[in-house]
Amino acid sequence: MTAKFDTDQLTRIADVHAARAERTFGLHPALFAITVGAYFVYLAIMGAAFMNAELWIPFAVFAVFVAAAFGVPAIWARVAGPRDARVANWSEFMAEGLETATGQLSGGAVVAQVLTVPLLIVAWGIAIAAIRATV
Repeated sequence: MTAKFDTDQLTRIADVHAARAERTFGLHPALFAITVGAYFVYLAIMGAAFMNAELWIPFAVFAVFVAAAFGVPAIWARVAGPRDARVANWSEFMAEGLETATGQLSGGAVVAQVLTVPLLIVAWGIAIAAIRATV
């Protein structure tokens, strides 16, 4: 499907995109927050199911690693780039989607692809905790 745009429309679209801070691989920051939240929820589920006196230190290390895995890149994203640029809001992100190497993805497709693994990890944790509770 093709669409015909005049020069004024293309200029307006280009200006909107040029003024954005694209330091997060084109993903909305909420997706990163949901992902890190899902990993912490998984750790909480595993902690509730298996925690004992010997596991406090390993779980603390797990939490530090998850925080560092997302915290350090978040700091880098704030350090680089123009300060006057803004991040696309959620409705803009969902409407525009994301350009990938294989083509344009809709916002819903991006959300589904990014959050599939973190949500499956949480589901796995719930299943393991349920098995632990019944055995």
